[in-house]
Amino acid sequence: MPATFQEARPGRVFVGRLPTGTDLVEEVERFCAEQSIIAAWVSVVGAVTQASYAYYEQSEQRYIELSSDRHHEISGFVGNVSLRDDKPFLHAHATFAEHTGEAIGGHLLRGNRVFVAEVQITEMTDVSLVRTHDEATGLALW
Repeated sequence: MPATFQEARPGRVFVGRLPTGTDLVEEVERFCAEQSIIAAWVSVVGAVTQASYAYYEQSEQRYIELSSDRHHEISGFVGNVSLRDDKPFLHAHATFAEHTGEAIGGHLLRGNRVFVAEVQITEMTDVSLVRTHDEATGLALW
């Protein structure tokens, strides 16, 4: 299947800090719903007191859920917002640094408790990004 692309234009840009103790995924999705953001790029700098992430087992087409209840720096974060079930859905991958300098991470899940999170949300306009089930991968993709 050939790659397909849509042209997107930058829209509004929001920056802010999430409250300590909140769920990172829930807060981003809540904000996007309140602002009627249906497509966006998201970046985060900060730390969590609890990390929740997953690894997608391709051969079994299922997520293996992982978590850590220790403090972690967010050393990498890339994500986007699109529509899934008619609601803004955050799809993000994050890398968390351990106190030893080792890294863990993967597909971000609910359950990441914010210690501090500085967030940038860059809205994309003139584009339709809707997640639907893809038979080949078992994932909900654009």
